[in-house]
Amino acid sequence: MLAIGFTLLLGAYLFGPGLIARLILGFAVPRKTLVQSRSEEVTRSIVQAVVPFGIALVWARATGALQQSGHLTDLQTVFSGIYSTSFFDAHRQDFFSSLHAFCQMNLCLLLRLYLLVVLFALTLNLAIRNYSQLRARLPLGWQKALLATLVLPRVSEWHVLLSEMLLPAGDFLDADVLTKSSVLYQGRIQDKMLGADGSLQSITLAKPRRFLRDEFEKAKEADPNVDREAYWRSIAGNLFVLMASDVINLNLKYIHRNPIDFRSSQEERIVLRRLLERLSNDETDRDQTDRQAD
Repeated sequence: MLAIGFTLLLGAYLFGPGLIARLILGFAVPRKTLVQSRSEEVTRSIVQAVVPFGIALVWARATGALQQSGHLTDLQTVFSGIYSTSFFDAHRQDFFSSLHAFCQMNLCLLLRLYLLVVLFALTLNLAIRNYSQLRARLPLGWQKALLATLVLPRVSEWHVLLSEMLLPAGDFLDADVLTKSSVLYQGRIQDKMLGADGSLQSITLAKPRRFLRDEFEKAKEADPNVDREAYWRSIAGNLFVLMASDVINLNLKYIHRNPIDFRSSQEERIVLRRLLERLSNDETDRDQTDRQAD
């Protein structure tokens, strides 16, 4: 029973902080999932737990909470009783008395350890959410490098590329997507879906357009200076979903947001053309009516 208890206690120190940190980070952004061996996972957990444990230990000793919970002699009695059966039989009452103090000392340390982990994870969440603004405000290159080292390795690469993390304030993200069927699509990145391992599942484009490649190639043979923009056609609907399994090439463009977007869609051009024709016909009918009245 004592062996099970100490195993759980060891797991609370080594694996608990990392588990809580990953759980909290998962609420902010899709995390980057690392495929590691068992030894690499243990080593990583130990490294992640050392720093907050050291801070928690100094905190507990500085406030006197650790000394009030127990003393070094309590630790010696407990570990001696676990190691030696003869010592346990000879000092059974002292062992259980020290075991109570031992539990109080660990509770004192674990509360501070997990509080530090939660605060660190929440701070990292805020840094991830406001990464572009923080990076723009940092004046020195090493500060930006430190921020990137702390934030980017913990986030899925696809979230970094397809979100506003790397975008300057006021910019948006456009994409040219080439599919396996050799169809080229274009649109503004509206959303994406990521798998549990951080892999890309789908891309959602706003204001989607499709490029008429065959017609463009034929026109280009006749006229090398043909306008490429004339062979883009808007796709009906506001959002267009592309599955990542169909994508073979993805070109991202960071575009500065203008106060007014002067690029009109195909539907807008048709509506404007019809409106101009109607206004022109109304003006012609009005002139004819005025001449007849004269």
